[in-house]
Amino acid sequence: MINSRIVLALAATWMTAGWPAAAPAWGPEGHTIVADIAVRHLTPRARERMRAILGKKQLGDYEVSSWPDIIRGDKEYDKRYPKNNRWHYVDFNVFDHADELKLPEDEQDIVSQITRWHGELARPKLSRARRRAAVSFLVHFVGDLHQPLHCGYRYNDAGGNFIPIRSFEGEHFTLNDSEPMDHPLNLHSVWDECLVYELMAGRDPDAVARQLLAEITPEQAQSWAAGAPLDWAFESFKLAHDRAYHFADGSDIPFTWSRPGTDLTRENYIDAAVPVAREQLEKAGIRLAHLLNTALDPAAEPATGGASGRK
Repeated sequence: MINSRIVLALAATWMTAGWPAAAPAWGPEGHTIVADIAVRHLTPRARERMRAILGKKQLGDYEVSSWPDIIRGDKEYDKRYPKNNRWHYVDFNVFDHADELKLPEDEQDIVSQITRWHGELARPKLSRARRRAAVSFLVHFVGDLHQPLHCGYRYNDAGGNFIPIRSFEGEHFTLNDSEPMDHPLNLHSVWDECLVYELMAGRDPDAVARQLLAEITPEQAQSWAAGAPLDWAFESFKLAHDRAYHFADGSDIPFTWSRPGTDLTRENYIDAAVPVAREQLEKAGIRLAHLLNTALDPAAEPATGGASGRK
């Protein structure tokens, strides 16, 4: 069992909209797993162009797949990519019906930005620096989109960031408030990192990606690649509504902003949530590969419904 003294890097500042200014979706390991799955589903042409864009770097390297988290709050990059701190999530209230959900008109949200950077990457004339930025934004945001609490919130809790968790007691990973952390554990960070660490069971991301790849059937890959980013966001929204805010028995996780917070165990939450996180990482990898293929390989089959989705 891993004794966690891992820093959970959550933001100390908060946006007026209620979301953390720098809360990641999936930790670096999760983004690497998504990228490693995607790379193995690229067409030869897309893989060749990816190497030309990234040079000696790999898609799953921290400097590539987590770069959009690295630049958040940096004044230089804020000027280059205004409002990029809002690009990592979309505000869908889990108490709203799916038919009522709409993307922000200003397009400063994760769904709109996936569409934007997919289009940028597909442009025939683009500087290498801009193309590399497009790749990094795509790999990161497609991963983010599949973390349910980046597509749903409850009572303005910023996707679970305001819901304190006292302890996480998994089979392979444990964390509690008696251990030193930069920021206290909350429901959002449970999905960002704790569930991924539990799934990893002490293995490195590449080994986990290989296992997940072996589990994905051709039929699943074809089905998951269909649709568009907004469709995928709705899936994550439904998981936030149905699973993330509920214990394994279906009862609600208490809504309280005061500590010490809730204890999560294998029986009451973790064993039911890990398979959800597992499949979301798999779906993210397949869908990322499809977006990269359609942007970088003219011969690649276009996604059903296109990359822009419904608005």
